[in-house]
Amino acid sequence: MLAGKNKTQLNSTLPESAPRVSFIGDLSSPQSLLVMVLLGSLLAIMYTLLKSGVQYFDWVLLGLSGMFTIWCLLGAAFILHLLKPVFNRLSTAATASCCFLICLLWVSCVAVLGQWFIHGNLHGVTWIFDGWAILEVLIVAAVLLGVGIRYAYISLQYRLREQSSLHARLDALHARIRPHFLFNSLNSISSLISSSPEKAEQAVEDLAALFRANLQNGMSIVSWSEERDLCERYLRIERSRLAERLQVNWQHTDLDGDVLVPSLLLQPLIENAIVHGIQLLPAGGVVNIVAFKNDDMIEIEVKNPVPTALSSGDGNGMASENIRLRLQALFGDRANFSGQLSNGQYRAKVVFPALNASSEGLL
Repeated sequence: MLAGKNKTQLNSTLPESAPRVSFIGDLSSPQSLLVMVLLGSLLAIMYTLLKSGVQYFDWVLLGLSGMFTIWCLLGAAFILHLLKPVFNRLSTAATASCCFLICLLWVSCVAVLGQWFIHGNLHGVTWIFDGWAILEVLIVAAVLLGVGIRYAYISLQYRLREQSSLHARLDALHARIRPHFLFNSLNSISSLISSSPEKAEQAVEDLAALFRANLQNGMSIVSWSEERDLCERYLRIERSRLAERLQVNWQHTDLDGDVLVPSLLLQPLIENAIVHGIQLLPAGGVVNIVAFKNDDMIEIEVKNPVPTALSSGDGNGMASENIRLRLQALFGDRANFSGQLSNGQYRAKVVFPALNASSEGLL
């Protein structure tokens, strides 16, 4: 029975790779929109200075050119954002070519409409199409687009290298199992084989589940119920060694089981609480685990007693660095990790945005 269960567990598939980094980036973010407005304003100021100079600065020309450049930039960004699902299925070269042609076509449309508005409506004269003026605008736009697409390509390569480096570092941290935990677990299993074969069998299954989780990608996302089950397996192994010295108090009444969390986010915190707290105390202690949803954020806290002589940084470096890197990679500045030692209690707290099964790009 044991061999059958373990074979099923160890044959589980690894998660799919991380989503592809987009060539055009996130054009709908507030930061991108602000950059485009500022860039359009700067281009309008430069054009007005070249046309009228500083002494006879033409404010009307500045307003018209500013409106033209901002319409070109924001309109092109909107079109590219709508076509982003199509671009994600194309190669980088094809995406760059399509972006170049689409942006030129949009600029030509805005230029024609601008001519009609200025000459036909604003000045009240008969509008005559000026092809040479449109050609001048398209030449300038083509040069600027070429520079912009080249910058986007270099930025893409930089992001890909950065992502690859980050994933390699996360996977290395994620896959490290403390040698002392493995040795202690095997010793506990060995002592249980003769006295309690059922408990020994359960301990082997739990150890296999922990190894399988460590073999997963460092960016994996799992449900809260799966993460808690993995932590319960780890705690069963440690209880076989620490017995009544290890007490755990779960408080998660406000957190549903289908809420998604990064894999192996909680287990390293519990391991630190035991290795650098509970097992060093002759009488043991209680590990308090609190998890709840606060608006659109998930908060998880692990608190445990520690020996008086223990400093806040002892033994928590690898787990803390692992968690900080993964939270930064998944959620950016919206996530936070903190650790604090106060009054003989060490408290580790993780805060990150709430996810569900339909969260884009995470499953």
